[in-house]
Amino acid sequence: MKNEFTPGKICVANGRVVEIDGYDSLTHVRARDMADGQIRSYAVTQLTPITKTPSAADSSFVPEAEWKRASALAKDLRPWLTKGLPEGDARQLAARHRISVRQIRRARARYLKNPRTSSLIREKRGRRPGGSYMAPGVDRVIQHAIDKYFLQREPAPASYIVERAQSLCRRLALPEPSRKAVETRIAARSAPDVSKAQLGSKRAKQIWEPRPGRLKVDRPLELIQIDHTPVDVLVLTDDRQTVLGRPWLTVAIDVATRCVLGIYLSMDAPSAVSVSLCIEHACLPKEEGDMWPMYGLPERILVDNGKDFRSMALQRGCEEHGIQLEWRPVRTPHYGAHIERLIGTLMKIAHLVPGTTFSNVKDRADYDSEKRARFTLDELQRWLVEKICRYYHVRRHRSVGVSPRVAWEEGHTDAEGYIRPPTVVPYPDEFRMSFLPYVIRLVRRTGIELDNSRYWDDGLRPLLNQKEGVIVRYDPRRRGSVWVRRPDGVLVTASAIAGVAANDLSALRRMDDATKARMNSEMDKGFDTCDAIEAQAHRETQKARRRQGRVAAKQKSIETHASDRVAPAMATIQPAVRPQTAALIVEEWI
Repeated sequence: MKNEFTPGKICVANGRVVEIDGYDSLTHVRARDMADGQIRSYAVTQLTPITKTPSAADSSFVPEAEWKRASALAKDLRPWLTKGLPEGDARQLAARHRISVRQIRRARARYLKNPRTSSLIREKRGRRPGGSYMAPGVDRVIQHAIDKYFLQREPAPASYIVERAQSLCRRLALPEPSRKAVETRIAARSAPDVSKAQLGSKRAKQIWEPRPGRLKVDRPLELIQIDHTPVDVLVLTDDRQTVLGRPWLTVAIDVATRCVLGIYLSMDAPSAVSVSLCIEHACLPKEEGDMWPMYGLPERILVDNGKDFRSMALQRGCEEHGIQLEWRPVRTPHYGAHIERLIGTLMKIAHLVPGTTFSNVKDRADYDSEKRARFTLDELQRWLVEKICRYYHVRRHRSVGVSPRVAWEEGHTDAEGYIRPPTVVPYPDEFRMSFLPYVIRLVRRTGIELDNSRYWDDGLRPLLNQKEGVIVRYDPRRRGSVWVRRPDGVLVTASAIAGVAANDLSALRRMDDATKARMNSEMDKGFDTCDAIEAQAHRETQKARRRQGRVAAKQKSIETHASDRVAPAMATIQPAVRPQTAALIVEEWI
Protein backbone atom coordinates (compact mmCIF):
# COMPACT_ATOMS: atom_id res chain seq x y z
CA MET A 1 0.00 0.00 0.00
CA LYS A 2 2.06 2.88 -1.33
CA ASN A 3 1.45 6.13 0.56
CA GLU A 4 -2.30 5.55 0.21
CA PHE A 5 -3.39 7.18 3.46
CA THR A 6 -2.11 10.70 2.98
CA PRO A 7 -3.75 13.67 4.77
CA GLY A 8 -7.04 14.58 3.11
CA LYS A 9 -7.64 11.04 1.78
CA ILE A 10 -11.24 9.85 2.16
CA CYS A 11 -11.56 6.29 3.49
CA VAL A 12 -14.01 3.95 5.19
CA ALA A 13 -13.23 2.77 8.74
CA ASN A 14 -15.59 0.43 10.61
CA GLY A 15 -18.45 1.43 8.35
CA ARG A 16 -17.84 5.19 8.84
CA VAL A 17 -16.56 7.63 6.24
CA VAL A 18 -13.44 9.37 7.57
CA GLU A 19 -10.85 11.87 6.30
CA ILE A 20 -7.19 11.16 7.05
CA ASP A 21 -5.61 13.84 9.22
CA GLY A 22 -2.13 12.41 9.77
CA TYR A 23 -0.09 9.51 11.13
CA ASP A 24 0.11 8.70 14.84
CA SER A 25 2.58 5.87 14.23
CA LEU A 26 3.61 3.46 11.51
CA THR A 27 0.48 1.41 12.17
CA HIS A 28 -2.12 4.02 13.16
CA VAL A 29 -3.51 7.21 11.66
CA ARG A 30 -5.66 10.06 12.90
CA ALA A 31 -8.90 10.54 10.97
CA ARG A 32 -11.89 12.84 11.28
CA ASP A 33 -15.32 11.23 11.18
CA MET A 34 -17.21 12.99 8.36
CA ALA A 35 -20.54 12.53 10.20
CA ASP A 36 -19.82 13.87 13.67
CA GLY A 37 -16.46 15.65 13.17
CA GLN A 38 -14.70 13.65 15.91
CA ILE A 39 -10.96 12.92 15.54
CA ARG A 40 -10.19 9.27 16.27
CA SER A 41 -7.25 6.90 15.91
CA TYR A 42 -7.57 3.96 13.49
CA ALA A 43 -5.29 1.08 12.64
CA VAL A 44 -4.17 1.10 9.01
CA THR A 45 -5.71 -2.35 8.63
CA GLN A 46 -9.12 -0.86 9.47
CA LEU A 47 -9.04 1.60 6.57
CA THR A 48 -10.37 0.99 3.08
CA PRO A 49 -9.78 3.67 0.42
CA ILE A 50 -12.88 4.92 -1.36
CA THR A 51 -12.53 4.30 -5.08
CA LYS A 52 -13.75 7.23 -7.06
CA THR A 53 -16.68 6.06 -9.14
CA PRO A 54 -17.44 7.61 -12.50
CA SER A 55 -19.78 10.54 -12.16
CA ALA A 56 -21.82 12.45 -14.64
CA ALA A 57 -22.92 16.05 -14.63
CA ASP A 58 -26.60 16.93 -14.57
CA SER A 59 -27.36 18.01 -18.13
CA SER A 60 -29.87 20.56 -16.84
CA PHE A 61 -27.06 22.70 -15.40
CA VAL A 62 -24.52 22.36 -18.23
CA PRO A 63 -24.07 25.45 -20.44
CA GLU A 64 -25.29 25.00 -24.01
CA ALA A 65 -21.85 25.46 -25.60
CA GLU A 66 -20.21 22.90 -23.31
CA TRP A 67 -23.00 20.43 -23.91
CA LYS A 68 -22.63 20.72 -27.71
CA ARG A 69 -18.85 20.21 -27.42
CA ALA A 70 -19.32 17.08 -25.25
CA SER A 71 -22.05 15.73 -27.57
CA ALA A 72 -19.81 16.10 -30.62
CA LEU A 73 -16.89 14.43 -28.84
CA ALA A 74 -19.11 11.57 -27.65
CA LYS A 75 -20.37 11.03 -31.21
CA ASP A 76 -16.81 10.74 -32.53
CA LEU A 77 -15.65 8.47 -29.68
CA ARG A 78 -18.60 6.08 -29.85
CA PRO A 79 -17.18 3.99 -32.79
CA TRP A 80 -13.96 3.43 -30.81
CA LEU A 81 -15.56 2.00 -27.67
CA THR A 82 -15.36 -1.60 -28.87
CA LYS A 83 -11.93 -1.41 -30.51
CA GLY A 84 -8.60 0.28 -30.01
CA LEU A 85 -7.94 3.84 -31.12
CA PRO A 86 -4.93 3.99 -33.50
CA GLU A 87 -2.50 6.84 -33.19
CA GLY A 88 -3.40 8.35 -36.57
CA ASP A 89 -7.13 8.40 -35.78
CA ALA A 90 -6.40 9.83 -32.36
CA ARG A 91 -4.47 12.73 -33.98
CA GLN A 92 -7.35 13.40 -36.37
CA LEU A 93 -9.86 13.50 -33.48
CA ALA A 94 -7.58 15.75 -31.48
CA ALA A 95 -7.24 18.18 -34.37
CA ARG A 96 -10.97 18.16 -35.01
CA HIS A 97 -11.78 19.02 -31.39
CA ARG A 98 -8.72 21.26 -30.90
CA ILE A 99 -7.27 19.30 -27.98
CA SER A 100 -4.17 17.17 -27.54
CA VAL A 101 -3.92 13.45 -28.32
CA ARG A 102 -3.40 12.83 -24.62
CA GLN A 103 -6.68 14.60 -23.82
CA ILE A 104 -8.46 12.50 -26.47
CA ARG A 105 -7.23 9.28 -24.90
CA ARG A 106 -8.27 10.47 -21.41
CA ALA A 107 -11.71 11.40 -22.72
CA ARG A 108 -12.04 7.94 -24.35
CA ALA A 109 -11.05 6.28 -21.05
CA ARG A 110 -13.75 8.25 -19.18
CA TYR A 111 -16.30 7.43 -21.86
CA LEU A 112 -15.43 3.71 -21.63
CA LYS A 113 -16.14 3.72 -17.88
CA ASN A 114 -19.35 5.69 -18.21
CA PRO A 115 -20.66 5.81 -21.81
CA ARG A 116 -22.76 8.92 -21.35
CA THR A 117 -22.32 12.33 -22.90
CA SER A 118 -22.37 13.99 -19.50
CA SER A 119 -19.22 12.09 -18.47
CA LEU A 120 -17.28 14.20 -21.00
CA ILE A 121 -18.33 17.51 -19.46
CA ARG A 122 -15.24 19.40 -18.32
CA GLU A 123 -15.07 20.43 -14.67
CA LYS A 124 -14.83 24.09 -13.84
CA ARG A 125 -11.39 25.33 -12.96
CA GLY A 126 -10.57 26.74 -9.58
CA ARG A 127 -11.28 25.60 -6.05
CA ARG A 128 -13.70 22.71 -5.77
CA PRO A 129 -16.89 23.37 -3.80
CA GLY A 130 -16.36 22.29 -0.23
CA GLY A 131 -12.60 22.10 -0.64
CA SER A 132 -10.44 23.32 2.22
CA TYR A 133 -6.96 24.77 2.09
CA MET A 134 -6.75 25.44 5.80
CA ALA A 135 -4.07 23.85 7.93
CA PRO A 136 -5.38 20.58 9.44
CA GLY A 137 -4.64 21.72 12.99
CA VAL A 138 -6.76 24.86 12.60
CA ASP A 139 -9.59 22.87 11.04
CA ARG A 140 -9.54 20.45 13.98
CA VAL A 141 -9.77 23.35 16.43
CA ILE A 142 -12.77 24.80 14.60
CA GLN A 143 -14.52 21.43 14.52
CA HIS A 144 -13.82 21.00 18.23
CA ALA A 145 -15.36 24.39 19.02
CA ILE A 146 -18.43 23.54 16.93
CA ASP A 147 -18.87 20.18 18.68
CA LYS A 148 -18.44 21.57 22.16
CA TYR A 149 -20.37 24.82 21.97
CA PHE A 150 -22.75 24.56 18.99
CA LEU A 151 -23.91 20.93 18.89
CA GLN A 152 -25.48 21.12 22.36
CA ARG A 153 -28.97 21.44 23.79
CA GLU A 154 -27.93 25.00 24.75
CA PRO A 155 -26.21 26.08 21.50
CA ALA A 156 -24.00 29.16 21.51
CA PRO A 157 -24.37 31.75 18.70
CA ALA A 158 -22.01 31.65 15.73
CA SER A 159 -20.12 34.71 16.96
CA TYR A 160 -19.24 32.90 20.19
CA ILE A 161 -18.01 29.84 18.23
CA VAL A 162 -15.77 32.12 16.14
CA GLU A 163 -14.26 33.72 19.24
CA ARG A 164 -13.68 30.37 20.96
CA ALA A 165 -12.00 28.90 17.87
CA GLN A 166 -9.77 31.96 17.42
CA SER A 167 -8.84 31.92 21.11
CA LEU A 168 -7.89 28.24 21.00
CA CYS A 169 -5.74 28.77 17.92
CA ARG A 170 -3.90 31.69 19.54
CA ARG A 171 -3.11 29.59 22.61
CA LEU A 172 -1.94 26.68 20.44
CA ALA A 173 0.25 28.99 18.32
CA LEU A 174 -1.82 28.21 15.22
CA PRO A 175 -2.96 30.65 12.51
CA GLU A 176 -6.11 32.41 13.59
CA PRO A 177 -9.10 31.43 11.38
CA SER A 178 -11.32 34.07 9.86
CA ARG A 179 -14.94 34.54 10.85
CA LYS A 180 -16.05 33.35 7.41
CA ALA A 181 -14.02 30.15 7.71
CA VAL A 182 -15.67 29.24 11.00
CA GLU A 183 -19.18 30.16 9.85
CA THR A 184 -18.66 28.15 6.64
CA ARG A 185 -17.83 25.05 8.66
CA ILE A 186 -20.82 25.59 10.93
CA ALA A 187 -23.08 25.80 7.88
CA ALA A 188 -21.47 22.68 6.41
CA ARG A 189 -22.62 20.53 9.31
CA SER A 190 -25.48 18.21 8.47
CA ALA A 191 -28.78 19.86 9.36
CA PRO A 192 -30.34 16.62 10.72
CA ASP A 193 -27.29 16.05 12.94
CA VAL A 194 -27.46 19.63 14.20
CA SER A 195 -31.17 19.26 15.00
CA LYS A 196 -30.55 15.98 16.81
CA ALA A 197 -27.83 17.53 18.97
CA GLN A 198 -29.76 20.73 19.74
CA LEU A 199 -33.36 19.49 19.90
CA GLY A 200 -33.06 15.82 20.79
CA SER A 201 -33.56 12.75 18.63
CA LYS A 202 -37.36 12.69 18.93
CA ARG A 203 -37.84 16.29 17.77
CA ALA A 204 -35.22 15.91 15.04
CA LYS A 205 -36.99 12.79 13.79
CA GLN A 206 -40.24 14.72 13.52
CA ILE A 207 -38.50 17.45 11.51
CA TRP A 208 -36.27 15.43 9.18
CA GLU A 209 -37.74 11.94 8.90
CA PRO A 210 -39.37 11.63 5.46
CA ARG A 211 -43.03 10.62 5.48
CA PRO A 212 -43.95 10.24 1.83
CA GLY A 213 -46.85 7.93 2.55
CA ARG A 214 -50.42 9.19 2.46
CA LEU A 215 -53.42 7.76 4.27
CA LYS A 216 -55.69 7.09 1.30
CA VAL A 217 -59.40 7.07 2.11
CA ASP A 218 -61.97 7.28 -0.69
CA ARG A 219 -65.38 7.50 0.96
CA PRO A 220 -67.10 8.69 4.13
CA LEU A 221 -67.10 6.30 7.12
CA GLU A 222 -64.28 4.24 5.62
CA LEU A 223 -61.99 5.31 8.48
CA ILE A 224 -62.48 7.41 11.58
CA GLN A 225 -59.90 8.45 14.17
CA ILE A 226 -60.55 9.07 17.87
CA ASP A 227 -58.44 10.83 20.49
CA HIS A 228 -58.67 12.89 23.70
CA THR A 229 -57.48 16.35 24.70
CA PRO A 230 -57.88 18.62 27.72
CA VAL A 231 -59.89 21.68 26.66
CA ASP A 232 -58.05 24.99 27.08
CA VAL A 233 -60.98 26.47 29.06
CA LEU A 234 -61.83 26.56 32.77
CA VAL A 235 -65.48 25.74 33.58
CA LEU A 236 -67.61 26.52 36.62
CA THR A 237 -69.95 24.47 38.77
CA ASP A 238 -73.67 24.82 38.06
CA ASP A 239 -74.01 27.39 40.86
CA ARG A 240 -71.05 29.32 39.32
CA GLN A 241 -69.32 29.57 42.70
CA THR A 242 -66.39 27.22 42.10
CA VAL A 243 -63.98 26.61 39.24
CA LEU A 244 -64.12 22.92 38.34
CA GLY A 245 -61.05 22.98 36.12
CA ARG A 246 -60.37 22.00 32.52
CA PRO A 247 -62.71 19.37 31.05
CA TRP A 248 -61.61 16.56 28.73
CA LEU A 249 -62.86 16.30 25.15
CA THR A 250 -62.99 13.02 23.24
CA VAL A 251 -63.52 13.62 19.53
CA ALA A 252 -64.00 11.42 16.43
CA ILE A 253 -63.17 12.60 12.88
CA ASP A 254 -64.14 11.11 9.54
CA VAL A 255 -60.86 11.08 7.61
CA ALA A 256 -62.38 11.24 4.11
CA THR A 257 -64.49 14.36 4.71
CA ARG A 258 -62.79 15.81 7.83
CA CYS A 259 -66.21 15.98 9.53
CA VAL A 260 -66.49 15.77 13.30
CA LEU A 261 -68.59 12.62 13.71
CA GLY A 262 -68.94 12.70 17.48
CA ILE A 263 -67.71 14.20 20.74
CA TYR A 264 -67.87 13.49 24.45
CA LEU A 265 -67.14 16.23 27.02
CA SER A 266 -66.55 15.36 30.67
CA MET A 267 -64.62 16.40 33.75
CA ASP A 268 -63.44 12.79 34.12
CA ALA A 269 -60.03 11.78 32.82
CA PRO A 270 -59.96 9.85 29.51
CA SER A 271 -61.12 6.28 29.87
CA ALA A 272 -62.82 3.46 28.02
CA VAL A 273 -66.10 5.11 29.00
CA SER A 274 -65.15 8.28 27.10
CA VAL A 275 -64.27 6.30 23.98
CA SER A 276 -67.45 4.20 24.07
CA LEU A 277 -69.72 7.21 24.51
CA CYS A 278 -67.93 9.10 21.74
CA ILE A 279 -68.45 6.15 19.38
CA GLU A 280 -72.13 6.04 20.32
CA HIS A 281 -72.47 9.75 19.58
CA ALA A 282 -70.60 9.35 16.28
CA CYS A 283 -72.64 6.42 14.95
CA LEU A 284 -76.17 7.34 16.01
CA PRO A 285 -78.20 10.24 14.57
CA LYS A 286 -77.69 13.44 16.54
CA GLU A 287 -80.27 15.39 18.51
CA GLU A 288 -79.24 18.47 16.52
CA GLY A 289 -80.79 16.94 13.38
CA ASP A 290 -80.08 18.83 10.13
CA MET A 291 -77.50 21.01 11.84
CA TRP A 292 -75.33 17.92 12.45
CA PRO A 293 -76.31 15.30 9.83
CA MET A 294 -73.23 13.08 10.25
CA TYR A 295 -73.79 9.53 11.53
CA GLY A 296 -73.39 5.90 10.48
CA LEU A 297 -71.36 2.75 11.14
CA PRO A 298 -67.68 3.19 10.24
CA GLU A 299 -65.71 0.45 8.54
CA ARG A 300 -62.53 1.05 10.58
CA ILE A 301 -61.63 2.96 13.74
CA LEU A 302 -58.02 4.04 14.30
CA VAL A 303 -57.14 4.88 17.90
CA ASP A 304 -54.14 5.56 20.09
CA ASN A 305 -52.25 2.83 21.93
CA GLY A 306 -53.43 3.90 25.41
CA LYS A 307 -55.12 1.45 27.76
CA ASP A 308 -58.38 3.42 27.50
CA PHE A 309 -58.60 2.24 23.89
CA ARG A 310 -58.07 -1.42 24.76
CA SER A 311 -61.08 -2.09 26.96
CA MET A 312 -63.01 -5.31 26.52
CA ALA A 313 -66.27 -3.39 26.05
CA LEU A 314 -64.80 -1.39 23.16
CA GLN A 315 -63.30 -4.41 21.41
CA ARG A 316 -66.39 -6.58 21.84
CA GLY A 317 -68.66 -3.73 20.72
CA CYS A 318 -66.67 -3.23 17.51
CA GLU A 319 -66.61 -6.96 16.79
CA GLU A 320 -70.34 -7.21 17.43
CA HIS A 321 -71.14 -4.61 14.77
CA GLY A 322 -68.47 -5.48 12.20
CA ILE A 323 -66.19 -2.50 12.89
CA GLN A 324 -62.47 -3.09 12.47
CA LEU A 325 -60.62 -1.62 15.47
CA GLU A 326 -57.01 -0.66 14.78
CA TRP A 327 -54.26 0.83 16.97
CA ARG A 328 -51.51 3.18 15.92
CA PRO A 329 -47.97 1.80 16.06
CA VAL A 330 -46.18 2.77 19.28
CA ARG A 331 -44.40 6.16 19.23
CA THR A 332 -45.72 7.14 15.83
CA PRO A 333 -47.90 10.22 16.46
CA HIS A 334 -47.99 11.10 12.74
CA TYR A 335 -50.33 8.13 12.21
CA GLY A 336 -52.99 10.25 13.92
CA ALA A 337 -52.21 13.44 12.03
CA HIS A 338 -55.81 14.09 11.00
CA ILE A 339 -57.25 13.94 14.52
CA GLU A 340 -54.28 15.89 15.89
CA ARG A 341 -54.86 18.72 13.42
CA LEU A 342 -58.58 18.73 14.21
CA ILE A 343 -57.86 18.97 17.94
CA GLY A 344 -55.48 21.86 17.26
CA THR A 345 -58.19 23.65 15.26
CA LEU A 346 -60.82 23.11 17.96
CA MET A 347 -58.48 24.40 20.66
CA LYS A 348 -57.78 27.57 18.66
CA ILE A 349 -61.54 28.07 18.54
CA ALA A 350 -61.77 27.37 22.29
CA HIS A 351 -59.33 30.20 22.96
CA LEU A 352 -62.21 32.56 22.14
CA VAL A 353 -64.09 31.46 25.27
CA PRO A 354 -63.86 33.57 28.46
CA GLY A 355 -61.76 31.65 30.96
CA THR A 356 -59.44 30.15 28.36
CA THR A 357 -56.03 28.98 29.54
CA PHE A 358 -54.54 29.40 26.04
CA SER A 359 -51.93 26.93 24.82
CA ASN A 360 -49.06 27.96 27.09
CA VAL A 361 -48.00 30.34 29.82
CA LYS A 362 -46.42 32.74 27.33
CA ASP A 363 -49.68 33.19 25.42
CA ARG A 364 -51.68 33.54 28.64
CA ALA A 365 -49.36 36.23 30.05
CA ASP A 366 -51.30 38.12 32.79
CA TYR A 367 -54.71 36.83 31.70
CA ASP A 368 -56.59 35.63 34.84
CA SER A 369 -58.32 32.50 33.54
CA GLU A 370 -60.09 31.66 36.82
CA LYS A 371 -61.46 35.14 37.33
CA ARG A 372 -62.72 35.38 33.75
CA ALA A 373 -64.29 31.90 33.64
CA ARG A 374 -68.00 32.12 32.68
CA PHE A 375 -69.17 28.79 31.25
CA THR A 376 -70.56 25.75 33.01
CA LEU A 377 -69.80 22.36 31.49
CA ASP A 378 -73.23 22.21 29.81
CA GLU A 379 -72.81 25.68 28.32
CA LEU A 380 -69.37 24.82 26.99
CA GLN A 381 -70.84 21.66 25.41
CA ARG A 382 -73.56 23.66 23.62
CA TRP A 383 -71.04 26.33 22.54
CA LEU A 384 -68.70 23.70 21.07
CA VAL A 385 -71.54 22.04 19.16
CA GLU A 386 -72.47 25.38 17.57
CA LYS A 387 -68.85 26.10 16.62
CA ILE A 388 -68.39 22.61 15.14
CA CYS A 389 -71.62 22.59 13.15
CA ARG A 390 -71.92 26.21 12.07
CA TYR A 391 -68.28 27.22 11.83
CA TYR A 392 -65.86 24.32 11.33
CA HIS A 393 -68.20 22.21 9.17
CA VAL A 394 -69.12 25.06 6.83
CA ARG A 395 -65.66 26.55 6.22
CA ARG A 396 -63.51 25.39 3.31
CA HIS A 397 -61.02 22.75 4.39
CA ARG A 398 -57.71 22.97 2.59
CA SER A 399 -57.18 19.19 2.45
CA VAL A 400 -60.53 18.35 0.82
CA GLY A 401 -60.98 21.54 -1.19
CA VAL A 402 -64.51 22.19 0.09
CA SER A 403 -66.14 22.48 3.50
CA PRO A 404 -66.43 19.23 5.50
CA ARG A 405 -70.22 19.36 5.29
CA VAL A 406 -70.15 19.67 1.50
CA ALA A 407 -67.63 16.81 1.33
CA TRP A 408 -69.99 14.69 3.45
CA GLU A 409 -72.96 15.52 1.22
CA GLU A 410 -71.00 14.79 -1.95
CA GLY A 411 -69.77 11.51 -0.48
CA HIS A 412 -73.40 10.39 -0.06
CA THR A 413 -74.56 11.47 -3.53
CA ASP A 414 -74.25 9.05 -6.46
CA ALA A 415 -73.32 9.85 -10.07
CA GLU A 416 -76.97 10.46 -11.00
CA GLY A 417 -77.35 13.00 -8.24
CA TYR A 418 -79.41 10.81 -5.92
CA ILE A 419 -78.72 11.08 -2.20
CA ARG A 420 -77.59 7.81 -0.58
CA PRO A 421 -77.70 8.44 3.18
CA PRO A 422 -75.56 6.33 5.48
CA THR A 423 -77.08 3.18 6.89
CA VAL A 424 -78.99 3.85 10.10
CA VAL A 425 -78.14 1.60 13.03
CA PRO A 426 -81.24 -0.64 13.18
CA TYR A 427 -81.45 -1.07 16.96
CA PRO A 428 -80.00 2.00 18.67
CA ASP A 429 -80.58 0.68 22.19
CA GLU A 430 -78.81 -2.58 21.40
CA PHE A 431 -75.97 -0.67 19.77
CA ARG A 432 -75.68 1.59 22.79
CA MET A 433 -75.61 -1.42 25.09
CA SER A 434 -72.71 -2.92 23.11
CA PHE A 435 -70.42 0.01 23.89
CA LEU A 436 -71.58 1.06 27.35
CA PRO A 437 -69.12 0.36 30.16
CA TYR A 438 -70.00 -2.40 32.59
CA VAL A 439 -69.20 -3.83 36.01
CA ILE A 440 -69.86 -7.20 37.63
CA ARG A 441 -72.35 -7.08 40.53
CA LEU A 442 -74.40 -9.55 42.61
CA VAL A 443 -78.16 -9.25 42.54
CA ARG A 444 -79.27 -9.04 46.19
CA ARG A 445 -82.67 -8.68 47.77
CA THR A 446 -81.91 -4.99 48.30
CA GLY A 447 -81.07 -4.57 44.61
CA ILE A 448 -77.89 -3.91 42.63
CA GLU A 449 -75.42 -1.57 44.32
CA LEU A 450 -73.41 0.80 42.11
CA ASP A 451 -71.73 4.12 42.94
CA ASN A 452 -73.67 4.98 46.13
CA SER A 453 -76.97 3.96 44.55
CA ARG A 454 -79.26 0.92 44.47
CA TYR A 455 -81.21 -0.30 41.45
CA TRP A 456 -84.12 -2.73 41.14
CA ASP A 457 -86.67 -4.14 38.73
CA ASP A 458 -88.93 -7.17 39.11
CA GLY A 459 -87.26 -8.65 36.06
CA LEU A 460 -84.20 -9.29 38.26
CA ARG A 461 -86.01 -11.82 40.46
CA PRO A 462 -84.71 -14.88 38.56
CA LEU A 463 -81.16 -13.69 39.28
CA LEU A 464 -81.57 -13.42 43.07
CA ASN A 465 -79.20 -15.34 45.35
CA GLN A 466 -76.91 -16.46 42.54
CA LYS A 467 -73.31 -16.97 43.59
CA GLU A 468 -71.92 -15.43 40.40
CA GLY A 469 -72.33 -11.76 39.54
CA VAL A 470 -74.00 -10.41 36.42
CA ILE A 471 -72.85 -7.83 33.86
CA VAL A 472 -74.36 -4.46 34.74
CA ARG A 473 -74.07 -1.80 32.03
CA TYR A 474 -74.43 1.87 32.90
CA ASP A 475 -74.38 5.28 31.25
CA PRO A 476 -72.30 7.86 33.18
CA ARG A 477 -74.40 10.66 31.69
CA ARG A 478 -77.72 9.17 32.84
CA ARG A 479 -77.41 7.46 36.20
CA GLY A 480 -81.15 6.86 36.67
CA SER A 481 -81.01 3.36 35.18
CA VAL A 482 -78.73 0.38 34.61
CA TRP A 483 -79.15 -2.55 32.26
CA VAL A 484 -78.77 -6.28 32.86
CA ARG A 485 -79.21 -8.99 30.24
CA ARG A 486 -80.56 -12.21 31.70
CA PRO A 487 -79.37 -15.65 30.50
CA ASP A 488 -82.65 -16.02 28.55
CA GLY A 489 -81.75 -12.93 26.49
CA VAL A 490 -84.18 -10.50 28.12
CA LEU A 491 -82.71 -7.01 28.67
CA VAL A 492 -83.81 -5.70 32.06
CA THR A 493 -83.80 -1.97 32.76
CA ALA A 494 -83.38 -1.46 36.50
CA SER A 495 -84.26 1.97 37.89
CA ALA A 496 -82.61 3.73 40.81
CA ILE A 497 -84.51 3.19 44.07
CA ALA A 498 -82.06 4.75 46.55
CA GLY A 499 -78.87 6.76 46.71
CA VAL A 500 -77.47 9.48 44.53
CA ALA A 501 -79.08 8.24 41.32
CA ALA A 502 -82.50 8.42 43.02
CA ASN A 503 -81.84 12.03 44.10
CA ASP A 504 -81.18 10.84 47.65
CA LEU A 505 -78.18 13.00 48.36
CA SER A 506 -77.72 11.94 51.97
CA ALA A 507 -74.95 9.59 50.90
CA LEU A 508 -73.07 12.57 49.52
CA ARG A 509 -73.48 14.87 52.50
CA ARG A 510 -70.16 16.24 53.67
CA MET A 511 -69.05 17.76 56.96
CA ASP A 512 -67.21 21.06 56.95
CA ASP A 513 -63.63 21.14 58.20
CA ALA A 514 -64.52 22.44 61.68
CA THR A 515 -67.15 19.77 62.25
CA LYS A 516 -64.87 17.07 60.91
CA ALA A 517 -62.08 18.24 63.25
CA ARG A 518 -64.51 18.16 66.20
CA MET A 519 -65.65 14.65 65.36
CA ASN A 520 -62.05 13.49 64.93
CA SER A 521 -61.22 14.97 68.34
CA GLU A 522 -64.01 12.99 69.95
CA MET A 523 -62.84 9.87 68.18
CA ASP A 524 -59.28 10.42 69.44
CA LYS A 525 -60.55 10.86 73.02
CA GLY A 526 -62.49 7.63 72.70
CA PHE A 527 -59.39 5.82 71.52
CA ASP A 528 -57.37 7.23 74.45
CA THR A 529 -60.01 6.23 77.01
CA CYS A 530 -60.39 2.74 75.58
CA ASP A 531 -56.62 2.29 75.54
CA ALA A 532 -56.45 3.36 79.23
CA ILE A 533 -59.24 0.95 80.20
CA GLU A 534 -57.56 -1.88 78.33
CA ALA A 535 -54.19 -1.11 79.97
CA GLN A 536 -55.73 -0.94 83.47
CA ALA A 537 -57.62 -4.18 82.90
CA HIS A 538 -54.41 -5.80 81.73
CA ARG A 539 -52.49 -4.68 84.81
CA GLU A 540 -55.22 -5.80 87.25
CA THR A 541 -55.53 -9.15 85.51
CA GLN A 542 -51.79 -9.68 85.71
CA LYS A 543 -51.77 -8.80 89.41
CA ALA A 544 -54.64 -11.19 90.16
CA ARG A 545 -53.01 -13.99 88.24
CA ARG A 546 -49.67 -13.46 89.99
CA ARG A 547 -51.46 -13.47 93.41
CA GLN A 548 -53.35 -16.61 92.55
CA GLY A 549 -50.11 -18.19 91.39
CA ARG A 550 -48.40 -17.44 94.71
CA VAL A 551 -51.30 -18.91 96.71
CA ALA A 552 -51.34 -22.03 94.56
CA ALA A 553 -47.60 -22.41 94.93
CA LYS A 554 -47.82 -22.07 98.74
CA GLN A 555 -50.62 -24.59 98.95
CA LYS A 556 -48.66 -27.05 96.87
CA SER A 557 -45.59 -26.57 99.09
CA ILE A 558 -47.65 -27.28 102.25
CA GLU A 559 -49.14 -30.41 100.77
CA THR A 560 -45.76 -31.66 99.71
CA HIS A 561 -44.31 -31.08 103.22
CA ALA A 562 -47.22 -32.86 104.97
CA SER A 563 -46.95 -35.82 102.68
CA ASP A 564 -43.28 -36.25 103.56
CA ARG A 565 -44.11 -36.39 107.37
CA VAL A 566 -47.20 -38.61 107.15
CA ALA A 567 -45.72 -41.34 104.99
CA PRO A 568 -43.55 -43.04 107.77
CA ALA A 569 -46.41 -42.96 110.28
CA MET A 570 -48.81 -44.47 107.82
CA ALA A 571 -46.44 -47.32 107.33
CA THR A 572 -46.89 -48.43 111.05
CA ILE A 573 -50.71 -48.35 110.93
CA GLN A 574 -52.37 -51.77 110.90
CA PRO A 575 -54.10 -52.75 107.66
CA ALA A 576 -57.37 -53.20 109.57
CA VAL A 577 -57.69 -49.41 110.03
CA ARG A 578 -60.49 -48.01 107.84
CA PRO A 579 -59.69 -45.38 105.22
CA GLN A 580 -61.68 -42.63 106.96
CA THR A 581 -59.73 -43.36 110.20
CA ALA A 582 -56.48 -43.00 108.33
CA ALA A 583 -57.66 -39.68 106.97
CA LEU A 584 -58.46 -38.47 110.51
CA ILE A 585 -55.03 -39.52 111.69
CA VAL A 586 -53.41 -37.60 108.87
CA GLU A 587 -55.47 -34.52 109.69
CA GLU A 588 -54.48 -34.69 113.39
CA TRP A 589 -50.87 -35.31 112.54
CA ILE A 590 -50.77 -32.20 110.45
